[in-house]
Amino acid sequence: MSLTGTALFVLSILVVPVVMVGMLVAWNRLPGPPAVRLAGRLGMVLLSQAAAVLAVLIWVNNTYGLYESWSDLMGDNGQVQLNAAGPDGHGAPVDPAVEKQAVFTTGQDGVLRTTATGARSHITGTVLVWLPPQYSLPAYKHTRFPVIELLPGYPGSPGAWFGAMGVGREMAALIAEHQVSPMILVAPKMNVLGRVDPGCADLPHGAMTSTWLGTDVPDLVRQHFRAEAGARHWATMGYSAGAYCAVNTALHHPGTFHAVVSLSGYNAPEASLVTRDPALTRANNPYLELRGAKHQPNVVLLMAGSYQDSDTVYAAKALLGALHHPGTSRLLTIRRGGHNTQVWREMLPTALGWLSQQVAGTHI
Repeated sequence: MSLTGTALFVLSILVVPVVMVGMLVAWNRLPGPPAVRLAGRLGMVLLSQAAAVLAVLIWVNNTYGLYESWSDLMGDNGQVQLNAAGPDGHGAPVDPAVEKQAVFTTGQDGVLRTTATGARSHITGTVLVWLPPQYSLPAYKHTRFPVIELLPGYPGSPGAWFGAMGVGREMAALIAEHQVSPMILVAPKMNVLGRVDPGCADLPHGAMTSTWLGTDVPDLVRQHFRAEAGARHWATMGYSAGAYCAVNTALHHPGTFHAVVSLSGYNAPEASLVTRDPALTRANNPYLELRGAKHQPNVVLLMAGSYQDSDTVYAAKALLGALHHPGTSRLLTIRRGGHNTQVWREMLPTALGWLSQQVAGTHI
């Protein structure tokens, strides 16, 4: 049974009244001496409370897109590993041909999945790819498509973009309505250290997550799919911690990405592996990066936030205010809603439309 499926959520809700009724029926029918009956009643109370808490936790997980599968929940990092350290402290040399050996299999809703090793970061992780309906049509067999790299929050998994966020369904509907151009969506594993937040940075003598997201994954996509080559046709988008990472990754890799969407993001790194090093902290603060740059990278931003999640609006305005030449950069706000997938899904159509204008030249 899927962790994020409707069946599990409904079952968890139904269990609560069943346990409560069972407790009421058995309360005065427990056999044994007083101490045994007291222990039995205490156990029933704890069981009823656990059932209620479980239902709430499943709802929270589905709302925030924290864990997409049971393996994510249990901290199974079988899909993510760092190769043994080499002389440079970052990992043993990897043959670039390793990336070319990646095999994609088709999963739920037609999303393609592979496990690949980055030639530069030496990170092995899951990469999900969604292709627009036009990709397989004869009329488009020589067409190259713009690409959007999608980053989840922390904790979170790339599958949340196609599960809780429903980005594939939203894209397909907008394409059918001629609201956006056909684009490839790619969601790589971002949390490459499992339960430890890597901060999407290149850590000295540690995980090179920025290189994985900004170089290795784009190289993999270009090698296996008809993706546009130039940065002008590439974008990155994230929500929450993934929103911060989307901006930070684009600023560190302006030769890969041109457009960025930040859904309820922040500007300063929060991962302890980054913040314990003052120089690394400053180098991974998008606001300070932009404010201190004499020549800012050719990157445009759509910064989004909710006024009921006020820090995100403040961060969005601050980052946009640091741009020397805003160009087509925009602020997107909504009045109601907290820090959850319902808010980010509401922002999604506008965000995808804006991205289509930036990387596909669509004017809607």
